[in-house]
Amino acid sequence: MNIKYIQELLSRINEIKIIGKNTEINGVVCNVAGLVLNDQKLSLIVLEYNDQLRQQIEEREIAELCYVALAPETNRIRMKAREKVTQPFMHVKNVFIGDKEFEVSGSENHRLNVKDGESILFLSELLRNGWNPEGVDYQNIDMMFLTRLDLNGDFTKIPDFENNPHIHFKMSKDSVSYLVEQPIILNVNDEYPEKLWFKNEETGEEHWAQINRFYFNDMWSEMERIFSGPNLQKQMTKEQIAVAKKDFEEKFMKICPRGMCYPIIEYECDEDISLEFYTKNYLESMPVNRNNGMGFIVGTEKTTGVLGLKLKAAIIQEPVSLDTISIEAELFQYYKTTTLDDIIL
Repeated sequence: MNIKYIQELLSRINEIKIIGKNTEINGVVCNVAGLVLNDQKLSLIVLEYNDQLRQQIEEREIAELCYVALAPETNRIRMKAREKVTQPFMHVKNVFIGDKEFEVSGSENHRLNVKDGESILFLSELLRNGWNPEGVDYQNIDMMFLTRLDLNGDFTKIPDFENNPHIHFKMSKDSVSYLVEQPIILNVNDEYPEKLWFKNEETGEEHWAQINRFYFNDMWSEMERIFSGPNLQKQMTKEQIAVAKKDFEEKFMKICPRGMCYPIIEYECDEDISLEFYTKNYLESMPVNRNNGMGFIVGTEKTTGVLGLKLKAAIIQEPVSLDTISIEAELFQYYKTTTLDDIIL
């Protein structure tokens, strides 16, 4: 960092208007610091501190410093150990500040770092403009998160509002995951007359899914059809298609060699629930770090299933041989879409 860079950072901020309201949401201490105007873009800034997350981070760092011998980490262990970081303001749809309404066009959340000069300068500017950091004033900066909510529109100045304004955050929907780990044997093109029941261990609530079909999707054949299809030929030249096809094949070969395919489960269940399956072999294997990764989203040919509900599809993101007829899998977790409670300060 040099002085010219500091000057550039400070010049990005055209205007700051302090709010300084604090609250606690699901164990996360939050301070709505204020509004920042930067090149006609208006953003609302929130500082957050999560003590539970701090404990997890410190325990992990202590273990690494003390060279604690850890058991071999399987994919199952790694996925179960993922930290669920509560970010109360990441799904805000609209913000009401006093009598003014703003639509949120985007958001960003990142962990602060005391060694990051830009973060320190920004906090200094908030303080210099009168910010009261109540609730986060004695917390370690390295354990704090900053959320920026970008407000839709072009602004030449920050709109006026009364001191200590009423603030209402109107929330959108979010998806919450729940661990299941329920074994299931999946046979290709078999019939599944019985519902698959599974339980939310946190709430005790039971759910079900009706499997309609289990089959394999040959992605190589599918991509061959796409590259040779008329739609792509209308959009690209033959030379461009050849380059794109070669690039895809080189990358895809590393994760799914020819002769391999992806398992697909078509199912029905409650509208707000989606399922995630993995093979038992994958869950018990050691993680493999790849420089190149691809993920696939699949649809269904039919819109409704045998029970008349919306037909959904889950892809097992692990290729298997085309001649496989049965796999040992797990309904590892499910996701439930929920509308979050509004935040009113």
